[in-house]
Amino acid sequence: MDGYEEHGRSERTERLTQYLTELRERIDPESLDLLLRLLREVSTSPAVRGGTYELGMGPEEKALFTPALQAELLVLFGLLTAQDERVVVDLGDAPHAKGMKMLVPQEQAEDPEFLERHRQRVAAEAERRERDRREVEAIARASGMEA
Repeated sequence: MDGYEEHGRSERTERLTQYLTELRERIDPESLDLLLRLLREVSTSPAVRGGTYELGMGPEEKALFTPALQAELLVLFGLLTAQDERVVVDLGDAPHAKGMKMLVPQEQAEDPEFLERHRQRVAAEAERRERDRREVEAIARASGMEA
Protein backbone atom coordinates (compact mmCIF):
# COMPACT_ATOMS: atom_id res chain seq x y z
CA MET A 1 0.00 0.00 0.00
CA ASP A 2 1.47 3.35 -0.94
CA GLY A 3 1.36 6.59 1.06
CA TYR A 4 -1.41 8.02 -1.10
CA GLU A 5 -3.78 5.15 -0.26
CA GLU A 6 -2.92 5.43 3.43
CA HIS A 7 -3.51 9.20 3.29
CA GLY A 8 -6.83 8.70 1.47
CA ARG A 9 -8.05 6.24 4.05
CA SER A 10 -7.07 8.37 7.02
CA GLU A 11 -8.67 11.40 5.39
CA ARG A 12 -11.86 9.40 4.81
CA THR A 13 -11.80 8.19 8.41
CA GLU A 14 -11.33 11.75 9.62
CA ARG A 15 -14.29 13.00 7.54
CA LEU A 16 -16.50 10.18 8.82
CA THR A 17 -15.46 10.80 12.43
CA GLN A 18 -16.11 14.54 12.09
CA TYR A 19 -19.51 13.95 10.50
CA LEU A 20 -20.51 11.49 13.24
CA THR A 21 -19.48 14.01 15.89
CA GLU A 22 -21.66 16.67 14.26
CA LEU A 23 -24.49 14.17 13.85
CA ARG A 24 -24.43 13.32 17.57
CA GLU A 25 -25.15 16.99 18.28
CA ARG A 26 -28.00 17.20 15.76
CA ILE A 27 -30.06 14.05 16.33
CA ASP A 28 -31.37 12.11 19.29
CA PRO A 29 -29.42 9.08 20.59
CA GLU A 30 -32.12 6.60 19.52
CA SER A 31 -31.96 7.82 15.91
CA LEU A 32 -28.17 7.76 15.97
CA ASP A 33 -28.18 4.17 17.27
CA LEU A 34 -30.55 3.20 14.45
CA LEU A 35 -28.33 4.91 11.87
CA LEU A 36 -25.21 3.14 13.08
CA ARG A 37 -26.95 -0.25 13.12
CA LEU A 38 -28.29 0.30 9.60
CA LEU A 39 -24.90 1.52 8.41
CA ARG A 40 -23.33 -1.73 9.60
CA GLU A 41 -26.13 -3.69 7.91
CA VAL A 42 -25.89 -1.80 4.61
CA SER A 43 -22.10 -1.94 4.51
CA THR A 44 -22.29 -5.75 4.26
CA SER A 45 -25.23 -5.81 1.84
CA PRO A 46 -25.46 -5.94 -1.99
CA ALA A 47 -25.86 -2.14 -1.86
CA VAL A 48 -22.08 -1.95 -1.45
CA ARG A 49 -21.75 -3.09 -5.06
CA GLY A 50 -24.46 -0.77 -6.37
CA GLY A 51 -27.42 -3.07 -5.78
CA THR A 52 -30.61 -2.37 -3.94
CA TYR A 53 -31.27 -3.52 -0.42
CA GLU A 54 -34.31 -3.50 1.82
CA LEU A 55 -33.48 -2.61 5.41
CA GLY A 56 -34.83 -4.79 8.20
CA MET A 57 -36.70 -2.63 10.72
CA GLY A 58 -39.48 -3.02 13.24
CA PRO A 59 -42.40 -0.58 13.51
CA GLU A 60 -40.66 1.73 16.01
CA GLU A 61 -37.56 1.90 13.85
CA LYS A 62 -39.61 2.58 10.72
CA ALA A 63 -41.23 5.52 12.52
CA LEU A 64 -37.77 6.89 13.37
CA PHE A 65 -36.47 6.39 9.84
CA THR A 66 -37.71 9.68 8.40
CA PRO A 67 -36.64 10.96 4.97
CA ALA A 68 -34.07 13.17 6.75
CA LEU A 69 -32.63 10.15 8.57
CA GLN A 70 -32.60 8.19 5.30
CA ALA A 71 -30.52 10.95 3.72
CA GLU A 72 -28.14 10.87 6.70
CA LEU A 73 -27.67 7.13 6.23
CA LEU A 74 -26.74 7.67 2.59
CA VAL A 75 -24.28 10.42 3.53
CA LEU A 76 -22.65 8.14 6.12
CA PHE A 77 -22.52 5.27 3.64
CA GLY A 78 -20.89 7.57 1.09
CA LEU A 79 -18.33 8.80 3.57
CA LEU A 80 -17.54 5.21 4.44
CA THR A 81 -17.29 3.81 0.91
CA ALA A 82 -16.84 6.52 -1.73
CA GLN A 83 -13.52 7.81 -2.97
CA ASP A 84 -15.01 11.15 -4.03
CA GLU A 85 -17.59 13.57 -2.66
CA ARG A 86 -21.18 12.39 -3.08
CA VAL A 87 -24.60 13.99 -2.72
CA VAL A 88 -28.01 12.52 -1.97
CA VAL A 89 -30.60 12.69 -4.77
CA ASP A 90 -34.25 11.75 -4.69
CA LEU A 91 -35.34 9.61 -7.64
CA GLY A 92 -38.72 11.31 -7.71
CA ASP A 93 -42.26 10.01 -7.88
CA ALA A 94 -41.87 7.27 -10.50
CA PRO A 95 -43.99 4.25 -9.51
CA HIS A 96 -41.15 2.06 -8.23
CA ALA A 97 -38.79 4.87 -7.21
CA LYS A 98 -41.16 6.97 -5.10
CA GLY A 99 -39.30 8.09 -2.01
CA MET A 100 -36.10 6.33 -3.09
CA LYS A 101 -32.85 8.15 -2.60
CA MET A 102 -29.36 7.39 -3.85
CA LEU A 103 -25.85 8.70 -3.39
CA VAL A 104 -24.10 9.98 -6.53
CA PRO A 105 -21.20 12.23 -7.56
CA GLN A 106 -22.29 15.89 -7.80
CA GLU A 107 -22.04 16.05 -11.61
CA GLN A 108 -24.39 13.06 -11.97
CA ALA A 109 -26.90 14.54 -9.52
CA GLU A 110 -27.64 17.22 -12.09
CA ASP A 111 -27.80 14.86 -15.10
CA PRO A 112 -31.45 14.05 -15.91
CA GLU A 113 -30.49 11.20 -18.27
CA PHE A 114 -28.38 9.53 -15.56
CA LEU A 115 -31.25 9.82 -13.05
CA GLU A 116 -33.76 8.47 -15.58
CA ARG A 117 -31.54 5.43 -16.24
CA HIS A 118 -31.55 4.74 -12.50
CA ARG A 119 -35.32 5.13 -12.25
CA GLN A 120 -35.64 2.62 -15.11
CA ARG A 121 -33.18 0.23 -13.41
CA VAL A 122 -35.16 0.44 -10.15
CA ALA A 123 -38.41 -0.21 -12.04
CA ALA A 124 -36.89 -3.20 -13.87
CA GLU A 125 -35.60 -4.68 -10.59
CA ALA A 126 -38.99 -4.18 -8.93
CA GLU A 127 -40.75 -5.86 -11.86
CA ARG A 128 -38.28 -8.78 -11.74
CA ARG A 129 -38.86 -9.21 -7.99
CA GLU A 130 -42.63 -9.16 -8.55
CA ARG A 131 -42.38 -11.79 -11.32
CA ASP A 132 -40.18 -13.93 -9.06
CA ARG A 133 -42.67 -13.57 -6.19
CA ARG A 134 -45.59 -14.59 -8.41
CA GLU A 135 -43.63 -17.58 -9.72
CA VAL A 136 -42.75 -18.75 -6.19
CA GLU A 137 -46.40 -18.38 -5.15
CA ALA A 138 -47.51 -20.40 -8.20
CA ILE A 139 -45.01 -23.14 -7.38
CA ALA A 140 -46.19 -23.17 -3.77
CA ARG A 141 -49.84 -23.47 -4.88
CA ALA A 142 -49.04 -26.23 -7.38
CA SER A 143 -47.11 -28.21 -4.77
CA GLY A 144 -49.77 -27.77 -2.08
CA MET A 145 -47.55 -25.59 0.09
CA GLU A 146 -49.77 -22.52 0.00
CA ALA A 147 -50.70 -21.28 3.46
